[in-house]
Amino acid sequence: MGKIVLLDKNVINQIAAGEVVERPASVVKELVENSIDAGASRITVEIKESGLKEIKVIDNGSGMDPDDAKMAVARHATSKIRIADDLNMVNTLGFRGEALAAISSVSRFTLMTRPPDAVAGTKVVVEGGELKDISAVGCPCGTQVIVEDLFFNSQPRRKFLKSPRSEAAAIADVLIRFALGYPHISFNYYSGKRLCLATYGQGDIIDTATIVYGKESRDRFLTVSYQEDGIKIEGIISEPEYTRSSRFYQSFFVNKRLVRNFLLSHTLENAYQGMITSGRYPTAVLFIEIDPSMVDVNVHPTKSDIRFSDSQLVARVVYRGVNFALSSFLQKQRGFLVKEEQTGPHQEPEQQHSREKVKYQTEPLPIKTRAVYNQTFGKKLQIRDDIIKDKSVSKNPFFQEMQLIGQVLGTYIIAEQEGNLFIIDQHAAHERVLYEKILDKWQNKKVFSQKICPHRILLTPEEEQLYLENREFFQNVGYTLERETANRYFVITVPDQPHTNIDQFFREHLDLVRQAKEEADTAFNIKEAAAKLYACKGAIKAGDRLTQAEMHQLLVQLDAADHPEHCPHGRPTYIKITEFDLSRWFHR
Repeated sequence: MGKIVLLDKNVINQIAAGEVVERPASVVKELVENSIDAGASRITVEIKESGLKEIKVIDNGSGMDPDDAKMAVARHATSKIRIADDLNMVNTLGFRGEALAAISSVSRFTLMTRPPDAVAGTKVVVEGGELKDISAVGCPCGTQVIVEDLFFNSQPRRKFLKSPRSEAAAIADVLIRFALGYPHISFNYYSGKRLCLATYGQGDIIDTATIVYGKESRDRFLTVSYQEDGIKIEGIISEPEYTRSSRFYQSFFVNKRLVRNFLLSHTLENAYQGMITSGRYPTAVLFIEIDPSMVDVNVHPTKSDIRFSDSQLVARVVYRGVNFALSSFLQKQRGFLVKEEQTGPHQEPEQQHSREKVKYQTEPLPIKTRAVYNQTFGKKLQIRDDIIKDKSVSKNPFFQEMQLIGQVLGTYIIAEQEGNLFIIDQHAAHERVLYEKILDKWQNKKVFSQKICPHRILLTPEEEQLYLENREFFQNVGYTLERETANRYFVITVPDQPHTNIDQFFREHLDLVRQAKEEADTAFNIKEAAAKLYACKGAIKAGDRLTQAEMHQLLVQLDAADHPEHCPHGRPTYIKITEFDLSRWFHR
């Protein structure tokens, strides 16, 4: 007898499920896409135990009649395409007819649906890929899908899932991006009994982005609207000053489909080149409308990866669209500055009034926090004070024995020792000093925080999950948060480190947590990353003028460092120029 046999239908379905249903978030994605394709204007998602116990998706879409309801759970049964050529013109999110069959093969699956013109609905029950029941049922117009005990018949799959909070955060991320991509649809997301996300479906992308990213982001978005060569770009991008430390806040939709595409991210960031610093990324929600025949959406079973037939054309149009929005914004800014410069003396009372208003807003804060909000002057004075007061014991008096010559370009310290010339980068040197001090304090269980007047912060569902999952880390670095309502917290204490924006600083810590999750299999250390963040923010900057005493004390502190040769990011703190080098350069 031959060794090759046809696989059982259930085995085939489970293999297909492995490609389509990777985790609870995959189930939510497929079900929500079906709801969108059904024309729903309201979608509710409810999960229990991070989606493993139950996922429920309810919509008010077109619903299905009994025949379609039965066919919906069959493999390769779809209403979206008929012939192979239709794959070149796909305008819907789903088209393969695999999602419901795959989901129902690894869960206890219930579907209830009713079209508007029907008196009764249809209930379909499938367990582990086996059809158990089809019957009439009373239900609202639309469709409700309940997925229970996901992977109950595939225990190895459960072992590869992440922590419950991580799985819940992944679901929140999926729904956030759908909410951004479909602002005309009202989304409600419940984890247990807690409402985590609620959008109104008014069709305004900025309103939706404000709900998702917080009120402080509302006035930081620029509108993109551009069309060229049959390709249309619309959406929102952030001002150059409003950046993040990861690409997490970028969402791209091609013909209304949420996609992952390096070309789009790379093109977006190229448009910002010269406007944002290295390692920072813009926020964006961009919609690209293009001839479907120019896009291959059939690259991966999840349909999130795509290919363009003319990627250079797409990149050019996206770049020009984003660049046009940025250029318009910068021109308006320059125009505003010119008007300010041309303002006569009669404007002085208004300026004085503005200053008084700012002063009033900051008065309730404890005096100690003044340096937190005054990054230009307060931080510099605080740093100078720290440099002078610090009495570090040098392990190897090398730098402090140098003969100081002075400071050049407000950035480099020039010194001489034993016939050699040394150029010290003041920022890199101070960064190394602060980095080691911070780690030393943490190692000795010292947490330095500043108490502030309670500051309300609105977190996205994904951000809240990250915070809750890593609450110990936030406490260890100096944060104290008290929960007000769903996704709303009061910040009571903050790390005793220089920063100007509480919300942005907190989100930079969330970015560190994300990076730690993404690089879990590497040597990434979240505390070291936080120390680098603090050291970089707290260190003196290029352009800060230092006195001879301050320069000398900085060199004393650098001597006390364990690794004075480079900053925490690996850049050199100094370069050495020998007498021989100078002679050679001058051909002596």
